[in-house]
Amino acid sequence: MRISKQSNYLFPLFLSLFSLFANSLLSCASSSRSVKYPPDNGFSAVATNQEQGNSVIPEDKLRRIVASYLGVRYKTGGMDRHGFDCSGFVVVVFRELCRARLPRSTKELKRFGREVSRKDARPGDLVFVKGGAFNSINHVGIYMGNGTFVHASSSKGIRYDRLDDEYYTNHFAMIRRVVP
Repeated sequence: MRISKQSNYLFPLFLSLFSLFANSLLSCASSSRSVKYPPDNGFSAVATNQEQGNSVIPEDKLRRIVASYLGVRYKTGGMDRHGFDCSGFVVVVFRELCRARLPRSTKELKRFGREVSRKDARPGDLVFVKGGAFNSINHVGIYMGNGTFVHASSSKGIRYDRLDDEYYTNHFAMIRRVVP
């Protein structure tokens, strides 16, 4: 078998790229166990219930971050002000909010953290919605309180919606808490 000079260069490049890709997947998998906060990130959890030791997302900071993205268009695979998809929006908001490293896909996010009831939901919890051909969970947003959540709508970009709207009432899947 004869190997060309070009393949002598391409194969090591391929191995390097594959190694980088595999390492990024492993780092996502390891981060799906817990949200990590560097000690000097300025995020301090406020206890809501001393007996249970629950902490709270800084709601005012969350609202400021979300407000800065309202109206940004939807873009499949997007993770910046040029466009977001639903999970990309969640990942960027939490990175900005508390330097949390969340899984990138809705599929991974739906297994992250712990499920909470709608009545126990608090700002910063993740809202999951079912849809598509098989009515599986395929959309995620951030609960903002008072029955509202913010998400990357495929038709209207980053926007608020109400969980009691007919569509979301019929397609609601669950709420998960990713920050303890």
